[in-house]
Amino acid sequence: IHEVMDVFYRPELGGIIVENVDMDGNLVDCFEGRQVTPGHAIEAMWFIMDLGKRLNRPELIQQAMLTTLTMLDYGWDKQCGGIYYFMDRNGCPPQQLEWDQKLWWVHIESLISLLKGYQLTGDKRCLEWFEKVHDYTWTHFKDPEYPEWFGYLNRQGGVLLPLKGGKWKGCFHVPRGLYQCWKVLENL
Repeated sequence: IHEVMDVFYRPELGGIIVENVDMDGNLVDCFEGRQVTPGHAIEAMWFIMDLGKRLNRPELIQQAMLTTLTMLDYGWDKQCGGIYYFMDRNGCPPQQLEWDQKLWWVHIESLISLLKGYQLTGDKRCLEWFEKVHDYTWTHFKDPEYPEWFGYLNRQGGVLLPLKGGKWKGCFHVPRGLYQCWKVLENL
């Protein structure tokens, strides 16, 4: 909790979470130091919400919910829809060539975090974002012919690779994510 919410969470940058800091927790002006990975940040936030619930720390839940909303607003591709894979906190070109791709796991983790945020705080912005991410996800990632999600979309939301599985996309994220969503929805 300390590392994520006190070291990588940066209120001076508008409340985003950065991917890398130096040994003393300072920002560094290089590719790695400017990297923002919205999916990692949002995924971490639903973990933090779960911990906040377990530890009876409503302020932690609130901060994680607000950070989820901040990261979604920050990472949402306002031109084409979907959530960017990588970003540069200074707006420089990211080092990763796949920076503007839309990946399955980023979107499913966002759906989980938004539902948990709504369940635990009642903030209706979570539902509004949930509907937006849900619509994008089920419109673009779902294969209409075979029941599985494509893993990798281009910036415009078209299928980049028709892979349904590989080194990084296995049978973990989508079923686990849908199960998490189902369990939250069941309790709402």
